[in-house]
Amino acid sequence: MVKFMKLEGIRPSNFGGVPLLIAILAFVFMIGGIELFSWWMWIIGWVLIFASWGISAEIKNDTLILRYVFGLLPIKLKAEDIEEILVLNRLEKGVLLRYFPGIGAAYMGVLIYALYRYLTFPDNLLPGYYFGALGLIVISSSILISLATPLGKTRHELLTAVVVFIASAFLLWLKVRAVELIPMVVVLVMITLWTVYDIDTQDYIVLKTRKGRYLLTSNAPRDKVEKAIKAIMEALSDD
Repeated sequence: MVKFMKLEGIRPSNFGGVPLLIAILAFVFMIGGIELFSWWMWIIGWVLIFASWGISAEIKNDTLILRYVFGLLPIKLKAEDIEEILVLNRLEKGVLLRYFPGIGAAYMGVLIYALYRYLTFPDNLLPGYYFGALGLIVISSSILISLATPLGKTRHELLTAVVVFIASAFLLWLKVRAVELIPMVVVLVMITLWTVYDIDTQDYIVLKTRKGRYLLTSNAPRDKVEKAIKAIMEALSDD
């Protein structure tokens, strides 16, 4: 029996279960912030996004504990709850969207809304409103690209991300033509490239459980990831 072990370098994602619902609620607040021109709703949305991501994973008494909402929400998975463990990076066609269609649908909804709202914005608003909607377009489309592309295809994803950036810069040019927005364009470039690169270079562990599917991510050295997988497998095999 494993009494206690913190899985170093492992972080639970918000791709399933209650964390996914928190992420969807965050999107609702962000959309509400755009609709109602409320910066407070926009800020609350970002706080919820950060809350939806787990901060740590540990094994205690053969129970895998995933901690979300800044550690205030523990999700406990006993050995008998875990049915299968998959390491997507080792699969030839490991596509995140195949295992977590819910998060894909959420980001697609955000992308469709943000595109519609951006194109229907009047031309006399402050640049920040355009940039907020455009930020949603860039982030959601970049994440959808990474979710739908097999892991390890970083070059293809980055090329696609460049196309996304060019399209976003064109959208921004349609609404606001000002030199002072160049820093915003640079920020969009950095967000796009970093999002795609970060998603594609991490390790992904899919847990199929009786309570649904959960995703663990890590950008730690491979030996730490292997140690975490071994610990989970040992907890799973214990009677």
